[in-house]
Amino acid sequence: MRKSSKRKYLIIVLLLMLIAFLLYTFIFSEINRWLTYGAIFLVGYFLTMIFSDFAIYNYTKKIEWLENRLKLWNTISYKVKLAGEKAFNKMPIGIIVYDDKKVVQWANPYAKKIFQSQLVERRISIINNDLHNKILLSNEFEIMIYNRIFSCSVLRDDNILYLVDKTNLNALENKYFERMQVIGILNLDNLDQALSTYDAQEKTKQLGNIIGILGNWSNRHHIYLRGYSEEQYLLLMNKLQLEKIIEEQFKILDEIQEYCLRQNLRISASIGIASKEEEIVQLVELAEAQLELAMSRGGNQAVVYDYGQVNYYGGKTSGIENRSPIYVRVKTEDLLELVKKASNIVIMSHTGMDADAFSSCLALAKIIDTQDKETCVVFDEEFVDQTIKTVYEEIKTEHVHILDYMCASKEVLPSMNDNTLLIIADCQYQHLLMNEKIYKKAKNVAIIDHHRRSNTAINDYKFLYSQPSASSTIELILEMLDFIVEDVKISPIEASYMLMGVIVDTSNLMYRTSYRTFNVLSRLQKLGAEMAQAQRYLREDLGEHTKRMEILRNLEIFDGVYGIVLCDEEDIHERQFIAKITDNVIGINGIKAAFCIGKISEKEIGISARSLDEINVQVLMERLGGGGHFNNAATQIKDLTILEVKEMLLAQIRTITDKGDQNMRIILTKDVKGKGKTGDIIDIPAGHANFLIRGKQAILATTDNVKHLEVEKDKERIEAEKLLADMNELKAEIEAKPITISVNVGKEGKLFGTVSSKQIVESYKTEHNIILDKRKMLFEKDIDAVGTYKITIQLHKEVKALMTVNVVEKE
Repeated sequence: MRKSSKRKYLIIVLLLMLIAFLLYTFIFSEINRWLTYGAIFLVGYFLTMIFSDFAIYNYTKKIEWLENRLKLWNTISYKVKLAGEKAFNKMPIGIIVYDDKKVVQWANPYAKKIFQSQLVERRISIINNDLHNKILLSNEFEIMIYNRIFSCSVLRDDNILYLVDKTNLNALENKYFERMQVIGILNLDNLDQALSTYDAQEKTKQLGNIIGILGNWSNRHHIYLRGYSEEQYLLLMNKLQLEKIIEEQFKILDEIQEYCLRQNLRISASIGIASKEEEIVQLVELAEAQLELAMSRGGNQAVVYDYGQVNYYGGKTSGIENRSPIYVRVKTEDLLELVKKASNIVIMSHTGMDADAFSSCLALAKIIDTQDKETCVVFDEEFVDQTIKTVYEEIKTEHVHILDYMCASKEVLPSMNDNTLLIIADCQYQHLLMNEKIYKKAKNVAIIDHHRRSNTAINDYKFLYSQPSASSTIELILEMLDFIVEDVKISPIEASYMLMGVIVDTSNLMYRTSYRTFNVLSRLQKLGAEMAQAQRYLREDLGEHTKRMEILRNLEIFDGVYGIVLCDEEDIHERQFIAKITDNVIGINGIKAAFCIGKISEKEIGISARSLDEINVQVLMERLGGGGHFNNAATQIKDLTILEVKEMLLAQIRTITDKGDQNMRIILTKDVKGKGKTGDIIDIPAGHANFLIRGKQAILATTDNVKHLEVEKDKERIEAEKLLADMNELKAEIEAKPITISVNVGKEGKLFGTVSSKQIVESYKTEHNIILDKRKMLFEKDIDAVGTYKITIQLHKEVKALMTVNVVEKE
């Protein structure tokens, strides 16, 4: 290195000397030019050597740098290779490489450990058929292998499968999910009204018994229960507890109903529950909204909000009639207050306007007349049923004053402003309205309806009066007349239209009638309504009647209780026509639920459903996108054939039957293994219940039968209490009166044999006139010697007596 440096310095010095010499020759021309040429040559030579040395130096440095990089890369490559080998062989990631025929070509040790197999040269379909199918369908999926959950990723282009164990992570997620906060509110429906006739002592007793039922239920499920009024109770639980309650289908509803049925109390329970990752305040508001929904659907049911999904449980009976006069008065005053604040009033009902919808709109218009407000009823002739078309034709010629209320949709929209009040009657769902644009334009909305609400009902309103226990919407509106100061003028023909609304919605007073319904009918009669006139509008022509009889021949009966009728695929029918067929079917003995399926437009199929009090057809129709009442419901389904809709309906019927949703309450008259003992009241699927009834092992739990059972149980209780008292007296007598038995004794003091239980009971009879059962004596050892013995006798399952027996030698 030093020699090389000296050489460089020498060359540079010589080069500088030569350059100096050349400069001198240029200045002094007398120098021999050959010397000049030689100096130029040497300068060029030395320059070449300098540049050559510089190039060699750079090359050497580059080689050294490359050698260092190569050395470093070799070190890194080794580590990368080592890390890769460890990742393949040690890390908990399963790796499988397979060919196009799904045969494993290579697998790392962890993959082999997962499948407990060598894997190589084996078909994936044989190793795990579920895994094979999922590889074909998806690039990302989860699968259970030997009770472990694995997240799988497929590199389809490279035929590589990665498996990561997610069991512990899933368990942690489930644990977090199970402990998630759930808030519920339980309401005792109709409590005040049901207990209003009781004195303070009896009221406290009944309320205490109901709270006791709630307490037992909450303790059983470890739920925090706290009442903040006599009617409402706060429920705090976690997700796991909620799932267990759902699993038993909210049995508390049946327990409360069963007790109230025995006590002849018209009380039921409604529950609203919210489950969501939300702040407590928002969660409580959600729970309150679900409770309101449960109560508006008739009560005796639970509504659960679970991350956006709303589910309904219970609702196995019709809603309790709980409209007090005070409640109706408050609702009337609230509605009139909104009317007074409005600039004008628009009244609208549902598309396919029927008699109840039409008469309700007319009654509301008559009420608003008393408030001197401009009002109009939305009426588009193409969106009303045949009965109302007939009525409309008569109005246009004979009762033209009613036309003043009726306006087409296109006339209503321009008249609406921010202060317009829209009153929706006999409907709560936006998609069913006669004109959705009117609803969307309205800033103030009031709703009056008698159908059960669901989570899809309109929720942006200023006023809601929803009572599923009412026979019809016109019933709710006419009840308001008692609390309106002004005289609401209703003509006899208008009263007949309103009477028609009640008749249609109750199927000639067959369904949902209560004393309130007959009060309304009495009012309408006083106003001049005529039943004959109302029925005249509802008559069908001969062709329609003949067609209905022909369709009824298509009746099919499933499971002995479900009657289904299919209309012709080509024919389009009015909804009222389909409903009449359903009414005919439910009138057949043995049919508990009736359905008619037919076309109501070119692309829409309608189902009309009816039942008596054993099957909730509303639940069935809700699952198919419709709704209605407990025993009167319907739905509409688009873009399917009648046969396809029939299969959908049957699938829902099977689902409910399999789950036991359609239960019957029965009283066991004999012990039934796995179900209960004689006298137990149980809820079981209808099919099994009917089997037990036919086999004389049970009877229906009707009100009379339950009361009779209570009387019999009271008798049994009194007899059992008397028997227990008698046995306690007998115990005291036995323990106070010992007996003495004389026996022959041998020389060593041993008895000849033993003292038998027969001897003991005979001695009690002889000495004290006490008759005992020797089979109830509990000997610990034989009596084979003289002495005093204490012997236990079982007098009763709760009473044991201690007999004193003195064994002495016979003289």
